[in-house]
Amino acid sequence: MRWVAQTLTIAAFLSLAACGDDPASPEAPPTFRIEVSGELFLVQVEDPDQVSALESRLASGTEGVITGPLVAGDGGFNAPWSWHMDPQSVEVADLAIELCDGRPSMVEADLPYWLDTVGQFCPWGATVVERVS
Repeated sequence: MRWVAQTLTIAAFLSLAACGDDPASPEAPPTFRIEVSGELFLVQVEDPDQVSALESRLASGTEGVITGPLVAGDGGFNAPWSWHMDPQSVEVADLAIELCDGRPSMVEADLPYWLDTVGQFCPWGATVVERVS
């Protein structure tokens, strides 16, 4: 009788665990790998127009500005960096001020300054090198 109870407990656990596999669960936003001066970082993008803009940059190989507000933490996608761009606000831009231009390692090296004073990252020579997901 004990094995029946154990089997039912395991079955209940497995059916609860399967709830996370609901096909209606929202997908993560598309993720793109960006190269700047030989350094890589990742962005996720929620806006469909900006997804298209990044895909166009990927297809053409065009170098330019990718900008977005900085947020502390890797966001679950930008490891090993301890920052990420806000997926709701990443943009492909024609121009940006020099203050937010730089390399990912510059942001990492002085993160409090970038988060609290600059507030965003806008590397001018950014190239979209891959759509990761």
